[in-house]
Amino acid sequence: MVTVALFAACAAGCIASSAESKSYSPPIIANGDVGMLIDYRNCQFQNVPAYKSIHAAGVDFLPGIYRAGRRTENGNLADLGRIEEEVKVEGNVEEPVSWSQRLDIENAASEVENDYPGDVRIRSTAFVAAHKPVLCVRKCFEGEIGSYSFDYIFTRPGSSRRLPLAAKAEFRDGRIDFAFDRARAPLTGRISVFCDAPGAVCVPVDCGIRITLMKPRGTADFFVVYSDSMDEKRTRPGDVRKAGFDALYAEHVARWRDFWAKSSISIPDERIASTWKTAQYNLKCWSTKWSIPVGILPTHWHGSYFGFTFFGPALCSSGHIEEALKVARFWDSIRPAAQARAGKPGRDVEAGLRYSWQSLEDGRERAGGGRWLDHYLHLPNISRECWTAWLYTNDRSLLASNVYPVVKGCAQFFQSRLVAELKDGRTVIMPVCDLERLPCPARNAFLTTCGAIFCLERAAEGAEMLGVDSREAVEWKRLAEALRRDLPKDGTRYLALEGYEGTSVALLSGLIPYGVLPRDDSFQLAAVDHFEKNGLTAGNMYSVGKRICTWYAAWLGGAKALLGDGAGAYRNLKRATASVGRFSEIFEINEPAYRSCPWCSSPQGTYIEAVNAMLLQCEGDVLRIAPAVPSEWRDFSFRLRAHDDVEVAARFAGGRPASLRMRAGASHSGRAKKIVFADGRTFAVEMTGEEKEYVK
Repeated sequence: MVTVALFAACAAGCIASSAESKSYSPPIIANGDVGMLIDYRNCQFQNVPAYKSIHAAGVDFLPGIYRAGRRTENGNLADLGRIEEEVKVEGNVEEPVSWSQRLDIENAASEVENDYPGDVRIRSTAFVAAHKPVLCVRKCFEGEIGSYSFDYIFTRPGSSRRLPLAAKAEFRDGRIDFAFDRARAPLTGRISVFCDAPGAVCVPVDCGIRITLMKPRGTADFFVVYSDSMDEKRTRPGDVRKAGFDALYAEHVARWRDFWAKSSISIPDERIASTWKTAQYNLKCWSTKWSIPVGILPTHWHGSYFGFTFFGPALCSSGHIEEALKVARFWDSIRPAAQARAGKPGRDVEAGLRYSWQSLEDGRERAGGGRWLDHYLHLPNISRECWTAWLYTNDRSLLASNVYPVVKGCAQFFQSRLVAELKDGRTVIMPVCDLERLPCPARNAFLTTCGAIFCLERAAEGAEMLGVDSREAVEWKRLAEALRRDLPKDGTRYLALEGYEGTSVALLSGLIPYGVLPRDDSFQLAAVDHFEKNGLTAGNMYSVGKRICTWYAAWLGGAKALLGDGAGAYRNLKRATASVGRFSEIFEINEPAYRSCPWCSSPQGTYIEAVNAMLLQCEGDVLRIAPAVPSEWRDFSFRLRAHDDVEVAARFAGGRPASLRMRAGASHSGRAKKIVFADGRTFAVEMTGEEKEYVK
């Protein structure tokens, strides 16, 4: 039998306890298909007081179970119910008097320990199998327990027992057959619930299934198996029962081990390292067969796909190339919907691509009316996700069939709809909604304009590499240079938008995410300094809070890293890490007076990218090793990926390079690389398919 160790040693921030119940927020367990919040009893009770203080996107913050892409006709995720339990001691229904919960990031499992009156203890491990739509829960019972009941409740979130919206259901011994009669696509299925313990009694109850054990002792394993009409291959409960908890857990752990084997960092700051790893866990949990949504939860914009994300550089530099390719291929797959939204072709140029602000799996818009529908800043980020996949893979077929069509389409949309050449000789982006805390509509907005420059220049670069669209490429380069010349600025620095003296994280965007300005541009350097000095006034997505949020602080840390400022990068990564939760999870905003949307995918990529940029940066065929490491980091190591399908592993001891090992992958171009260390030492290396040592 596989022994599941509870409460093994872990970095600070991985454990929550009843002593912190007022600030409690549950962790996630998910496999990119089935997603859920799981509470400190490895259940999903709706009455935890701390949930009332967490803000979410238009719905109450309550745990439940959801599957990616399963939607009702309004585009919302279909509710699939939740799990609860009942513990009776000496005839009374009891709740824990104390509890602890550990999120085992390495093995993607929630481990809890609950103490009840009468010296009763229940320890539990729960995970969503990495390879199947199966929830597994192991309960270990200690003490005199009268009865234990495991409940699967097929209802909407909340305390009332109402079936999910638009759902019909039949409850039988051990299974729930359901149908959503108003769904995006025909959706029928079955939820199977069973236990391996002898004497377990399974009966239907009000809107659910109950499994009861009388006087339980030792270990009992519970399983919930999901299958529906959207599955390519349905999982059979009999196969799950035959495999059992231990075999399912062993396969689950092996698959997560493969994921973690792609990269590693060992740095002196354990809290930053823990947050870096938890951010990767978050992205993997939410990585569906389509792409990476905000989350597979209704609290996370009902699992819609935002374009304004920073996934590609984070995933690629961390070695998760297949995950990054999935994101790039998704944006390519919904080009028809983006073309339809862009409108008919113009007189001189194609209308291009206008992606939805909140895309569903088929590319349609989920967002309701609001000024965010005048956002265009997601188009360059979509382009960047695709372009980054090309940079790291050097896959020319990917460039031609996927990357270039997306980048070209976004460039065409800017060209045909948003770039304006004014009578006074300036070239600007017409009024748009830039970052939402800025005045709207915003003319010549800095972030959107830098993004437009990125699209136009990458489209021109792609056209030249593929030998296509030569006339268009000349015009794209001309417009990009004109936009760069007329970026909004005063006498000393760039402005977030024309005539606006306030601050915004948008001021960083010439460096990160778009890299369209030289790193010695004095106006950009002054804008970065201005944001760092004044960031608290615009440090969150919303006008709340008293400190900078994790996303924006990590964004600033990434900018400092690109400038080679190790002290500045570290200073801002520590600011970013100050707002993470007890499980090292990143929130939208996490302050004592305001908490919103934990496990939101959007900030995760920015955090990972910033940490990785401290350790490794790529500029063409130049690899900068540890270019932005603070002086106090004397002993550290990393294994990350570089552009052109190259793996880089380095170790520093006493502040000096002790080892540098590199290996070229199958799609490497064959070009030599120039290695640059922070102390100025440089040398060129010829890459091979075998790992070689370059520092001895």
